Parts: sequence; C-alpha cells; structure tokens
Amino acid sequence: MIDTVVLSIPKCKAILRDRTAEGVPAWDMQAKTGIYRKFVKNPSPKDKESGLYFPRLTGLIRSHGSMESESTIRIEFSVPKLIYGNNVDELTDTQFPEVIKTLRSRLVLMGVTFAEKDLVEAPVMSVHYSKNVQLRNGYTSQYVIGELNKINLNKRFDLTRARYMNDGQSLYAYAQAHSLVIYDKIADLIRGKKRSIDREQSFEQQSLFASLAKRPEPVEILRFEIRLSRRQKINALFKKFGYGPDPTFQDVFDTEKSKSVVKYYWDTMLSGNMMLLFTYCPGTKDLVKRILLTDRNMKAKEAIYRAGLIWACREGNGIRELRTALAKHANDRTWYRIASDAKDIGIALGELKPHEWCEQILTEFETYKPFHTDLLLCK
Repeated sequence: MIDTVVLSIPKCKAILRDRTAEGVPAWDMQAKTGIYRKFVKNPSPKDKESGLYFPRLTGLIRSHGSMESESTIRIEFSVPKLIYGNNVDELTDTQFPEVIKTLRSRLVLMGVTFAEKDLVEAPVMSVHYSKNVQLRNGYTSQYVIGELNKINLNKRFDLTRARYMNDGQSLYAYAQAHSLVIYDKIADLIRGKKRSIDREQSFEQQSLFASLAKRPEPVEILRFEIRLSRRQKINALFKKFGYGPDPTFQDVFDTEKSKSVVKYYWDTMLSGNMMLLFTYCPGTKDLVKRILLTDRNMKAKEAIYRAGLIWACREGNGIRELRTALAKHANDRTWYRIASDAKDIGIALGELKPHEWCEQILTEFETYKPFHTDLLLCK
C-alpha cells in the first residue's frame, strides 16, 4: 500500500497563521543561499504530547536577485500513521477522503490551512509504496532476508549500494532516485532510533507491538518498502505500467499502482536468480537454519547436534558406517536413541517446503489485501 508521501503546494494557496502565542512553533530558517531560503516547521512538544501524528513541513523560497520567483510548501508524512498511529495497518482506496480531512485538520493545528481540493491535487515529489507480509509455518523474517541477501541487488536495480544490516534483520539497497528496503518489522521496534529503519516510532505503534509480543505464537512480519524519492523515477515507472505522468496525491493513493510497483521490484529481484534461490543443496549453516525452523524453541546446541547428525548420516556409506564408527562408544540403547533423533529431524525437515516462504510472499503480492493487526490481536 502507501506509506510516506511528500507533497508540494504553492505557498499562495496556503493561509498561514502566527500561533506562537498558543505554543505553536514559528517557521525556522534551516538554510539560506543567494538562490533560495529553506524554512522548516515541525510538530511542537505540545503536539507530540497530544498523541496525534503530525506531518513535517518545509518552506522553500527560490529567488532571482531581489525578485521572489517561486515559493512552495512541502508536506511530508506517513499516511497510515496519520490514520492509525502506526504503519503496520494498511489503508484502502476508500479511505482517501478520511486521509484528506485528517491531514487538513492536523495542518490547521500547525497554523497552515489549505483547501481540501489543493491537498487532493497536490503534486507528489516522493512516494514510498510498502507491503507487510505475515510469514507463517515457522519461517522468520531473518531467514528470508538471509536468502534474499544472496542476490546481487546492485546489479538487478542499478542501485549504488546495498547493505545487509542489524545482524541480518534488514536489507537496504539504494540510489539517489529510489531504494529498496526489506526488514523485520517486529525486530525494528526494539532498536534505538539511530539503528532502526522506521525512526518515527509513535506511542501507538510501540503499544501495538507490545500487544503482539504477548501472543502465545510469535508474529513474523516482513516489510517491503520501495521508496521512489525523485519525481523523474515516479514518472518513469508509471510510464512503464501505463499510468499518466506527474501524479497528484489522489493519483498515487491507489492500490493497483502500489501493487504494480511492489510486484515489479519483487519480480525483478527474482529474475535470473531462480537457480540460486530454488536449487536446494544446503551447506552446513543452511542446514542449521532450516533445523531451527522446525522448532522455534529449539536450543542452539540441539540444532548443532542435529545438523551434525544429518551430515554424518548422509556422508560415505551413511547410517551403517556411522553405527560402525560409534560401536565402541555407544551401546545399542544409545545407538537406537541417536537413530530415532535422525529419523525425527528427517521427518521435520521433510514437512518444510524448501521455499514455501517465497510462495507466501508471492501470494500476498498477488492478492494484495490490506494487512490489519486487529485480526492478529483477536486470535
């Protein structure tokens, strides 16, 4: 769906009120050159204490000599946080009028008033499309990210850099015009602001994850974000999908457009990498990871033992040779217990589909139904 968006509206369409006497911060100059001046207006401490989510505002004044030629106000905000206070719950197209009314009311509280029509038709300078995917059947976000990290993302997307961060819990590939971020949404909450992907953790969002943490079964939410940070990149992708250029806020607030962008990046990421990801020939560490998937409560020492046992049973003449090697160190009772362990782990691994995680993600991208935590909290 849609997450962060940056709108740009001419200043002449805004009514600005000085509310410093009411504790509303004035515009602060952030930068000044001979060509432009940049002002910012962020939520006040009082605004933050209210528990409401507020956008960030930037005023840009471009000039030539003594003549002011252009003055705009940029509005940056997370659309789902505006409505839900978190960006895990996803919006539907029918909620656009609610988004506009809420955005307008928050801007009024900040001393800036726009007509609803101007917000609806505001040009979009940047948009982040995202999708939250709940992983099931024991798969973890970290495991999936580890698999996807095998892909050369720089080559696939012409991105300048790629980073595998936070102990394997996030994958970040980026360039100036766009970026792709895949991360463990649950794990991201507990990090400090300097290390987290989402650095605007509201009270509502933290409360939400506290509730999810109390569930008897762990919740795994893998988040995909495609950040289109330049208008030219938005236009290029929209042209590829048959959409018109220079979209407005109403244009980008569209499930089909979000689906097209997210699925395009997913398909491009997998294209040419099918053999890499789907030929199942696990190394020792891969086998340990898969054994851990069979039992979320398994101890590390047990996983290492089981992985070693599987490899010992596979190599050479298999189980018969292993029994001969252990004959002087294990009686029949010990051997039958070891053989039983090998059988149990073999059955458990057999129940895991090697790449079911990929099928789960693809199904979510095909159906593209809004993700809502209410359904999780009711279970």
